[in-house]
Amino acid sequence: MGGELPVPAGLVAAVEAHGKAVAAGDNRAVLADFLPDRTGQLIAAADVASPLREAEVRSIVAVGEGRFDAVIRYTTPDGDWFELRSRWVPFTDGSWRVFSVRNIPETPPWIAVTVPSPDGLDAPHWQGLRDGLLMLQRCSQCARWIWAPRPLCPGCHCFDLGWEQVEPEGRIYSWTRTWQAFSPETTGHLPYTAVLVELPDAGGCRVLGVLDEPDAVHPVIGAPVSGVVAAPPDDAHWPVLRWRLRR
Repeated sequence: MGGELPVPAGLVAAVEAHGKAVAAGDNRAVLADFLPDRTGQLIAAADVASPLREAEVRSIVAVGEGRFDAVIRYTTPDGDWFELRSRWVPFTDGSWRVFSVRNIPETPPWIAVTVPSPDGLDAPHWQGLRDGLLMLQRCSQCARWIWAPRPLCPGCHCFDLGWEQVEPEGRIYSWTRTWQAFSPETTGHLPYTAVLVELPDAGGCRVLGVLDEPDAVHPVIGAPVSGVVAAPPDDAHWPVLRWRLRR
């Protein structure tokens, strides 16, 4: 158990006790393990089955800045199991507290509301994603790139608008990390990072998306990113463009 740094004995005991509290459904003890200013966020951060039979600490690994990641496997009464990854940080009173928790694998969420618009205006964009391409709107008269889709060009007011493929390469214009489960689909995938990416090959159009990396990554404004079209997990969802930091 552990990474390059030795795992403090107090942390091992705290993680083991936390796993037992989760398995036992002892919500008071579980909440007491959270950082006080993150209790409201963390209570909905993971998708946890109930009831549970037992908990097993699988690993505790140092991740830098005095923080440790613990993986705990939980087993249900019928023998099924799932794992949660909790990040632990030292607290002011000398104890260890949970900074974040999420289900494994650490995947970005699929949002059910991410679908083509009812009027069909953005249909070529979504069909492009099905084909593994990023398609954006462009004016045939003034060659202006347009995003989000519009019925007429905001520059020359031309109605003759087409769609062209754009290389999904750009830089982070802005970003935010979400800790709240604003939709059922995000539970178990918190936190996740949304990025606004500026595309130089599309006249500086900015496309909103999710960073396809766990919360250990700290984006920087201006950082280069590449887009990857992710296939949907089922027929109820559409492909989405996720962004990865270029290293």
